[in-house]
Amino acid sequence: MHVLQWIAIEADEEDTKHDVLLSVQGNLEDMLNPDYQNGWFDWFVAGGGRWNVGNEDDFEEAYKEGKTNMIIHAGTDLDGFKERIATSLEARKAEFDRYASEAKPELLEKVIAGYNPNQTDYSYFSDLYSIKKVIDMAFGEWDFNSYFFDLSNETTNPEYVLKGIDKNPNVWYLVPVDFHF
Repeated sequence: MHVLQWIAIEADEEDTKHDVLLSVQGNLEDMLNPDYQNGWFDWFVAGGGRWNVGNEDDFEEAYKEGKTNMIIHAGTDLDGFKERIATSLEARKAEFDRYASEAKPELLEKVIAGYNPNQTDYSYFSDLYSIKKVIDMAFGEWDFNSYFFDLSNETTNPEYVLKGIDKNPNVWYLVPVDFHF
């Protein structure tokens, strides 16, 4: 499956969009290391991937390396930058609400009461998934449901980015990344 996420990064003022793209790409490649703890994706395309195409059928063009046309620079498009973060958070909230509506708290009580550390009860796994995702999202775990990630501060919370753009919007960028998981 694929998901588009917006990755915030703080750069140097003299960095170009291409420099920022390469920085995000390098950081994400490091995360593909098997030792990285939050390896939820198996490959990605920095620059937008399948979302960066004018012709819906031209995936060869969409997956070309080095595309910077979708990158949003807070210094030149502050409203678009803030709007993209807000849209990402709205999408995350919709995912959270969907999982919350599917969660069965009574099942969690049953699992707690019947927990046996010597034996895993696999019969609960599919029903517990929604509860797990609600907890993951409440804790701010970065995964396919996040839609936004602050790479500079390693958080799904936009607080640091929003404070950062108030101080100096010229160093903040949002890079679209097509993640496969």
